Amino acid sequence: MIRKLTFLFFLFSTFFYSQQTEEELKNILFDVEFCTAGPKEIREIDSIVTICRKYSYHDGMALGYLKTANIYNKNNEVKKAFYYIDKVDKENLIHEESDFEIVLYQHIIKSLLYFNLGERVTAFGLLDEIYEETIRQNNAYYTYLINWQYAGFYNEMNEREKALEKIKIAYKYSKIYRENKNHRYKIHKAHLSWSFMTTSYMAAIYIDMGRHDLAKGYIQESLNDLKKNDNKSLLYFNLFNAAKYYRAVKDFKSARHYLWMCKKIAGHHFKDEFHQKSVAKELKSLYEEMKEKDSTAYYVNQLLDIQTAKEKQNQVLKDIIDKKDQTDEKNEKKLTQGLFFILLVSAVICILFIFLFLRYYKKHKSKGQDKIDIPHKLPVQECIFKEVIRLAKENSPEFLTRFHEYCPHFSEELLKVSVLKISEVRFCAYIYLNFSTKDIAEYTHTSVRTVQTKKYNLRKKLNIPGDMDIYVWFSKLLK
Repeated sequence: MIRKLTFLFFLFSTFFYSQQTEEELKNILFDVEFCTAGPKEIREIDSIVTICRKYSYHDGMALGYLKTANIYNKNNEVKKAFYYIDKVDKENLIHEESDFEIVLYQHIIKSLLYFNLGERVTAFGLLDEIYEETIRQNNAYYTYLINWQYAGFYNEMNEREKALEKIKIAYKYSKIYRENKNHRYKIHKAHLSWSFMTTSYMAAIYIDMGRHDLAKGYIQESLNDLKKNDNKSLLYFNLFNAAKYYRAVKDFKSARHYLWMCKKIAGHHFKDEFHQKSVAKELKSLYEEMKEKDSTAYYVNQLLDIQTAKEKQNQVLKDIIDKKDQTDEKNEKKLTQGLFFILLVSAVICILFIFLFLRYYKKHKSKGQDKIDIPHKLPVQECIFKEVIRLAKENSPEFLTRFHEYCPHFSEELLKVSVLKISEVRFCAYIYLNFSTKDIAEYTHTSVRTVQTKKYNLRKKLNIPGDMDIYVWFSKLLK
C-alpha cells in the first residue's frame, strides 16, 4: 500500500513539476530546507531533477543534486553526499552560462565537506577560487553567504580575529539582503531564514573571545529574531548560542533551559554529527561547572560515541576521495596514453603521406623528364592535328606526310642541325608531338629500351646538351 501511494505521489509530483518553467523549478529547490529534510524531500527533489533532465535544464539538475548532497551530508550519509556532488561534475552541468548562485552553492558545499574531513587547504582553495567573482556579482546574499562560510572555518581553527572580520561583513550584508530595498533580490524562504543566523554567530565569536558585553546585544537581537521566523535551523542555532552566552556569564539555569531545547530540536530534526556533538559538548561543560559529576560522565560517554561515529564517517569519506583520486589518476593516465597513441598514429600517417608524396613526385618528375607538357601552336585546320595524332598512334605510313602539312618547316630546321634518315625524322616528329617513351614504344611496336637508345643516339647527332631535356629542345626548334 505504501509503495502504491509513493508511486502515485511520484506520478503526481512529476505531472505538477512538468508544468513549471526552469526558474520556477529552481525556486522550489531553493526553498527546500535541507536541515530538516529527509527521504520525502529527496523524493521530491528527484521528481524535479527528472523533469529538468527531460527538458535539459542543467541548472535545475545541478541544484537538485547539490541539495540532495547537502541533505545526505546533514544525515551523516557522506558517501551518498559525495556521490551526488560528483554527478554534477561527471554530467558537466556547471558551465560558463550556469546561474552563479548554483556555482557558488557547489563550491560552498564541497568546501564544507573537505573542511570536515580535515582537508583545510582544499576547503579554503574552493572558497578562494570563487571569492573574487562573488564580490563582482554585487549581490548582498552571495556576499554574506561566502563571508559567513569563511568565518565558520576561521572560528573552527580558533583564528577569532579573522573570523570576526568575516562575520561582520556577513552580518552587514545579511541585513541588506533582508531589507531588500527596491526589491532588488529574489527572496527565498530558506535564504531568508539563514540570513538571521549571522546575528547569533556574531555573538558566538564575541563569547569565544571573552567579550561578553558585546555579545549580549547580539544575543538579545537573535532571540527577538525568532519571533519573525519559525525555521528549525534558526531556532536551534540562536538558542544554542544564547545558552553559550548564559553559561559564560554564569546564568546556569537559563543556559540549561536553552540547551535542553536545543537537544530536543537536534533529536527530532538533525541527525548529523555537528548538531549532536555541539549540544553534548556544551552540556558536558555546563555540568562540569555545575559540579554534577553523573551528568558530566553521561555526556563524556555520549561525546565518545559521537567521535567514534565521526571517525567512521571520515574514513568513509577518505576512502571515497582516495578512490576518486585513483580514478582521476587512471583517467589521466588513459588520456595521456590516448594522446600518445593519437600522436603516434598521426606521425605514422604523416610519414606515410610524405613517403607517398615523394613517390608520386618522383614518378611524375620522371615522367616529366620523359615527357614535358609543351603547348603547341595549333594550325587553323585543327582537324589536321587530330588526324596527325591518329596516324601516329596507328603507326601509319601516311603519318610523316600529314605531319609535314601540320609542321611544314620541321624537317628543314632539323636538317640545318644534322643530316638524318627518314626513320629518324619520323622518330623526331613523335618527340615533337610530346609522346612519352612508353607511348612511342607502344605506337611503333618496339621496346621502351629501343626508344631510349634512339633518343640517346639523336642527342649525339643533334648535339643536344646533356643538361637539357630533349622535349624542351624540340619545343624550341621552330621558334
